Amino acid sequence: MSALSYLDYLNSYISISLNDGDRCLIAHLNKSYFDEIEIHARTILAEWYSEQIIDAQSSLYIRNVGYLNRKLGLLTSKYHLNKNELERIENLLLNSEMIQLITSTIESIIETDARHQDNFLSDLLILIDAYTVINNSKTVFDQITKQVMQSKYYKQYLTEILSSTIKPIHVFFVGIIGQCAIPIHNPTFNKIYAEFFVKFYNGKHLTDNIAIQSCTLGILAQLDYAYLINDHSCISILRSIFINASSKVAKENHKNNFLLPILKIFNSLCIKSKTIACYLNSDQLVDTLLQYVTNQTDLRLNTNACVLLGHIVSDKQLDHLRISYKLTMKFVSLLDDYKEETNDILQSYLSLAIHTQIQSVIVDTYQLTDLIELSDDHPIIYDIIWKLSFHSNIVEQLIMRHDNFLKKLSLLPEMPAACGILQNVQLKNVPRLPIKDRLFSDIAVVSSRNDCLVIQKVHEYLEKSSFRIGTVQSSSEILLCISEETKHDCSCQAAIRQAVLDCKKIFLCTVKTPYRFDDWFRSLNIDEKKLFNTNESSIEKMMSEIQIDLNHNHNLPAIVKHTRIVSPLHQNIRINLTSNSSTPTLSLTTSLRQPPSVLSPRPPLKNIQSWTKGEVLEWCAKNNLNSFTKILTLYDGRSLLALAHVSRMSAPHMIINQLRNDCRRHGLNLSFVEFVRFQAALDDLLRVERLLTRRPAISTLAARYVLKRKPKNKT
Repeated sequence: MSALSYLDYLNSYISISLNDGDRCLIAHLNKSYFDEIEIHARTILAEWYSEQIIDAQSSLYIRNVGYLNRKLGLLTSKYHLNKNELERIENLLLNSEMIQLITSTIESIIETDARHQDNFLSDLLILIDAYTVINNSKTVFDQITKQVMQSKYYKQYLTEILSSTIKPIHVFFVGIIGQCAIPIHNPTFNKIYAEFFVKFYNGKHLTDNIAIQSCTLGILAQLDYAYLINDHSCISILRSIFINASSKVAKENHKNNFLLPILKIFNSLCIKSKTIACYLNSDQLVDTLLQYVTNQTDLRLNTNACVLLGHIVSDKQLDHLRISYKLTMKFVSLLDDYKEETNDILQSYLSLAIHTQIQSVIVDTYQLTDLIELSDDHPIIYDIIWKLSFHSNIVEQLIMRHDNFLKKLSLLPEMPAACGILQNVQLKNVPRLPIKDRLFSDIAVVSSRNDCLVIQKVHEYLEKSSFRIGTVQSSSEILLCISEETKHDCSCQAAIRQAVLDCKKIFLCTVKTPYRFDDWFRSLNIDEKKLFNTNESSIEKMMSEIQIDLNHNHNLPAIVKHTRIVSPLHQNIRINLTSNSSTPTLSLTTSLRQPPSVLSPRPPLKNIQSWTKGEVLEWCAKNNLNSFTKILTLYDGRSLLALAHVSRMSAPHMIINQLRNDCRRHGLNLSFVEFVRFQAALDDLLRVERLLTRRPAISTLAARYVLKRKPKNKT
C-alpha cells in the first residue's frame, strides 16, 4: 500500500469514529486502527520537528487526528468510564512517545521565531488543543508550558492581540498554551486580560471568530482569581458572555466552549468571596442556570451550574421560583454520584444552607443523617450543620436522633463549628435569665474575618474615640459590620442572636457591598434602624450616637422565659369595651400605696374562647399587628389562646422563627418590633381570659353555698 493510500485508509477510520456516537466510540476503543492512527501522527510530528516540509495531505491528517483526540479526551469527563477504558484512552493520547514529541516541538517554537509563520502551525494547534480537555494534562506538560508562559514571546503575542490581526502563532501562545498551563499570576498579564475582555466582549455580541474564541479560553484559564475578585467590571463582562453564550446555544442548538470555564471561574470566586456571589446574582443568570440544572445532556455543565446556583440564589428567588425542595434533592443526588467533586458541591451546600426554606426541607426529609455520615471525610460538614442548627427543628432532630454525633462534638473543643453546634443545642433548653455579669466594655464589634482590612478602619475610629472594645458578653453596645461575608459567618450570627436575646443595643455599619438584607439579617429589623457606612463623615455620626446611647445608659433588661403567668398584686386591671367592637382592651395602672379599689359594675364580657375568626382579626388590627392579620385568618378564639400558651412556654427565638416562616409563605416580613407587640398583646389577652374564667367560678361557688344553706335557714 502506498503512503497516500495508507493515509486515505487511516482518514476513513477517523471519519467513521468522528461520526459515531460516544457510546459506539467507547465500545470500539480496543480496535487496532486507533493505534495505527496515533503512530502515523507521531511520524508526521517527528518529520516537522526535524524541519522537514509537511505536505497538505499530512497537515490535514494531523488536523483530523486532533479532532479525534479531542473527542476521545472528552469521554473521560462526560462519562463514568471503567478502569480499562480510562487506561486505553491514556495509552493512546498520553503515551511517552507522543508527550516527548509534543514537548520537543514546543521547545523548538520558543527557541526561535523562525517557524512562527509556518502554515503547519494552524493544524498542529488543533492536535495540541485536544489535550486541554484532559484533566491531568496540565501536570503532564507543566514544565514546558511554564517555560512558554515565562518566555518573551508569550507577553509579546498577548499584547499584540489587542492591536493586530490574530494569527495562528497568537492562538498557539495565548490560546492553546494558556489552556494547558497551570495559571501564572502576573499583575501585568492580569491587566492585559481585562483589556482583552473590554475590547472584544464589553457590550458586544459573541464573536464567531475561532481565533478570538481560542484566545478567550486561554485567558479564562489563566485569570488570577485574587485579581478578579476586585474587578467587578470584568466579572460583569464574564457574566454577560455566559448569558449570551447560553442564549446562542438555545437558539442554534450547538455547544459553546465558554460555558464550562466561566462556570468554574464563578464557582471558585464564590468560594473565596460571598460578596462576589451576591454581585453575580441576577434573575436572568438564575433562570439560565436552572436550564442547565434540569438538562442532563452534559453532566459537567449540569453539575457546575447546580453548584453556582447554590452559591448565588437568594431567599426571595427560592420562594418565588418554588425550587427549595428540588434544589436540595439535587444536591443530595450530586453528593451520591460525583465523589470526586464532593468538596466543591459541599462548598455550595454551605452557602445554600443559610436559607430557612432549605433548612425546612432538610428537616422534613431527614437529610441530617446523610450529612453526618460524610463528616469523617469532609470537615466542612461541621460548618454546614452549624449553619443549619440555627433552625429550631434541626436542633430538635439533633437532640432526638443524633445523640452520638453530639457526644462526638463534645470531644472536639478546638473546632469552632463543633462548639457552635453544641451552643445552639444548649440554648434550646436553657431559659433566658437576667444578666448579672458586670459589663466592662463599651462596645463589641461583630464582623467576618474576611472583612478584616475594612474592619481595621472601624477599630481605629473606635479607639480614637476612647471606646473600650470588648466581647459581646462584656459589652453594653454591639456594632454589627454589615456585609455578605458577615451574613454567612456563623460566629457572627451566634453573637448577634445572643445580643438580641440579651436586649443589647445594636448599631449597623455597612463595610462591604453588595449585600442582601435577607435570611437571618431580617431579624435585625434593619429598615427601622440607622445604617452607617465606613466613610469618615458617617463613622463620626455613628461614634456620636454610640456615645449618646452610652451616656443614657441604654441597657435593656434581658428576656426571661416564663413558665407561668403571674399578675402582680399591686396592679389594678381595668377592662373596657369600645362601642365598635366586642374585643376587650386592657390597661394596667400601678399603685403601690393605695389599696385595690372596688370595681364598678361592667357590662358582661364575651369569653375569648368563643371569639369568631372575625373578632380575632379585629383584635390583630386593634393592636397594629398587620402581618398577623394575614397569617391568623383561620384562627378563632380557641386557636388564639392555644397560640398564646405555646408562645409563653417556648423560647422567644423559636417562636419568632416559626412565625417568620408563616409570614414568608404569605410574602410578608415580620419585624422584631411587631413580634414584641404581639407578645405584649398576648400577655394582655391571657390576663383577660384568666379574669373571665375566674368570675364564673366564684359565682358558681357562691350559688352552691346559698342553695346548700337555704334548708338550714328555713328550719
